[in-house]
Amino acid sequence: MDGILFPYVDPTSRATDLPFPLDNTPLSSVPNDTLASLLYKAPALHDFGQTTVVRLSQTLVLKGGGNILPPEAAALRLVASSSSSQPDGTIRAPRVHRAFQIPDDTKYFGTMGYLVMDYIPGRPLDTCWASLPRHQQTDIARQVAAMVLAMQRVQLPAGALGPIGNGHANGNGNINRNSNDNDNSNINSNSNDNDNEGRNWPSRGRFFTHYSAGPFGNPDVPAFRFTELVLVHQDISPRNLVLDGAGQVWLVDWADAGAYPRGFETAALRAQASFPDFHALVLERLERDFLVERQLGAIEYGWLTAALA
Repeated sequence: MDGILFPYVDPTSRATDLPFPLDNTPLSSVPNDTLASLLYKAPALHDFGQTTVVRLSQTLVLKGGGNILPPEAAALRLVASSSSSQPDGTIRAPRVHRAFQIPDDTKYFGTMGYLVMDYIPGRPLDTCWASLPRHQQTDIARQVAAMVLAMQRVQLPAGALGPIGNGHANGNGNINRNSNDNDNSNINSNSNDNDNEGRNWPSRGRFFTHYSAGPFGNPDVPAFRFTELVLVHQDISPRNLVLDGAGQVWLVDWADAGAYPRGFETAALRAQASFPDFHALVLERLERDFLVERQLGAIEYGWLTAALA
């Protein structure tokens, strides 16, 4: 680690003229346990907290950790499958070549997750943003805003609600309200707590009443009312963007992606503490839902802090 708040990066991990463990080795010939062992042997592109990304070859990386879960791979595969409707490649993201889990009782979720993905050559945007000329910063913000809009046009899979692969909504992203089997009326924050896990996402009325946080604790902030879900990334920041040699940015780290109301993307952008000029440039190019941003801000304490008390 370079410091408490900074990831460790092996300086050889972005080399173009050095060998890597799986150079000239077909991925199909490498078993999962061998891949898992490389998480601690290959040069680290990123090592911070529970997440490590290492360089496997000139074209592949391995991401692993206790918080690497199946929905991240599902979101990336959804983006890849929608590429045929994006001839200009608006959403630039790494492709997933393999994803697997290995049980591990020492981890919070009881598993270690692994993703083999494309290596994206280029510069992490957080390392060069401040030195870029203003016209290039503006162009990058335009690209990012275009990616956000393209994500919102992606056809969601049936049942997408929250992390991809979970939830109860139809494939068009509209919340089902007329089906007994897929009743999502509880997506609103005044729902009851007695139904199946996940059906009353994103907030539990009793939770916020108990902690006096959010819409039920603040009469000036109305309850959530959501009628549409779209694909959102929820962690767009220079630390999750790679600037390639052609001046295009690639969006990485899809761990928080899923099917959520479109206002969640701008709320997440607004909440980012670092690189305020970057986020301001992107936000001014997007339609904002200030009510949703206010609602999410109102429940922030209960959602992130009181829940862990």
